[in-house]
Amino acid sequence: MTASVSRIVNTVSHVIGMVSDEKLQQALNESFAEASESLQHCENFFALLPTHCWSNKMLATILNSWKATHLKMLAIYGLSCRLQRLAFTKSAQEREQLLLASAFNAESSYEDLGLDYEGITHAKLYEDLAGSFLGNYPWQFNEYCLPQASDFQKWIYHNMVVDDIYKGLFTNIFSEIYNHGEYTRALFAFSEFIDKYYQFSSEEKNKALYYISVHVADETEVAHFQVVVKALNEYSKATHIAIDYTQAKLLFKEYLTRLGNVMSALTVEMRQEINAAKHLLSVS
Repeated sequence: MTASVSRIVNTVSHVIGMVSDEKLQQALNESFAEASESLQHCENFFALLPTHCWSNKMLATILNSWKATHLKMLAIYGLSCRLQRLAFTKSAQEREQLLLASAFNAESSYEDLGLDYEGITHAKLYEDLAGSFLGNYPWQFNEYCLPQASDFQKWIYHNMVVDDIYKGLFTNIFSEIYNHGEYTRALFAFSEFIDKYYQFSSEEKNKALYYISVHVADETEVAHFQVVVKALNEYSKATHIAIDYTQAKLLFKEYLTRLGNVMSALTVEMRQEINAAKHLLSVS
C-alpha cells in the first residue's frame, strides 16, 4: 500500500469536501498530502495488527499507547472552560459568541461522557475493548505506554488547555476529522485480528469492537468535527481575529508527524516480536 491510496485519507476526503470554508478545506487537504509519510506509518500499523497473535505484553503496549492518542475528554473540557471564562470578561455580543464557541466545543465530548447513553463513557467502552483481549492483565500501567504516545498526549493537552485558544481549537478540529478516518481503518484491522486469532461469539466480538464501531456507524467524529468548526468561527467573530490558515496547516501537519512517530514506534516493537517468534521456530 502506498501513501497515495491511504485508506484514512479516502475516508476523510468526503468530510473535507463538506467544509464550506474553502481556506480551511485547502489547509486540511494540503496537510494530509504533505504529511503522507507520517500517514503511511499509521497505515502500516493497522496493516500489521492482524498478522500475528500478539503476546499480552505487546497487546498491552498497543492498547495503552493507542488510547493515549485519542481519548481527550479532559482537554476538551479544559478548552471549553477557557472559552467560557473569557466570555465573562467581554461585552454582551462577544460574550454570547464566546459562550456559543464554548458550547459547540463541549458538544464534541457528549458521547465520550456518556450523555444520552446511561452514563456509559467511551473510556469504559475502551476498557471493554482491552478487557476482551487481556482480561485482568494490567494494560493500563504506565510502563505499557510508549514514550512517543505519552508525549503526544501531553502535547494535545498543552495545546488545548495551556496554549493559544486558536491552537486548541485547531487541535480539536484536526483530531476529530483524523479520528474519523482512523476508527474506520481500525474497525477492519481489529475485526480481522479477532477473526484470525480468537474464538469470540458474535456477542463477544460486538462487545470487543463496540468502542470502535460506535464511532464509525454513527459518524460520531464527523459530527464532532463540524461542531468544533462552528466553535472556531464563533471564536473568530468574538475576538475579531482572522483565522490563520497557515498556522492551522502547520498544526495539522505537526499532529500527523507526532502521531506517525507513535505508530512507527509501535510497529518497530511489533516487528521485533514477530522476528523473535520466527527465531524461536527456527531453532526449535
